[in-house]
Amino acid sequence: MKSFYLLDTNIISEIRKPFPNQNVMNLFMQKKSFCDISAITWAESLAGLKRMPEGKKKEALCSFYYEIIREQFDIVPFDEHAATIYSDLFPKLEKFGKIPQDFDIQIASIAIANNMILVTRNIRDFEAICSVSNLMIENWFEENA
Repeated sequence: MKSFYLLDTNIISEIRKPFPNQNVMNLFMQKKSFCDISAITWAESLAGLKRMPEGKKKEALCSFYYEIIREQFDIVPFDEHAATIYSDLFPKLEKFGKIPQDFDIQIASIAIANNMILVTRNIRDFEAICSVSNLMIENWFEENA
């Protein structure tokens, strides 16, 4: 089954909270079978885990990421097609002096390459990319998402 939504790191972080945003959870439960994560989101998540001190909190988060996230979602790679889109986006953004973080451009490139809607809370981080591409984004923290 083809996925339509690419979940950003902040959405994955939200669903693991003890008291997550209810709108995010409602939409996640409705659409989770149509969601994937990017290799970049997976890398950011693992890097965060590896920086944590050993203990029960780290163990619980490792279980969440490896037993729930990794099992439930496909990891969409930053492949040749996404790299080509990245190489098109970067000079356009540079021309306007609006260069987001590399991770954000890579995540956006993966979404565009796979014709997916990027789900993120950080709309502002992707506005410049939207202005020079056909990136589609949704903020599930908003009531009308």
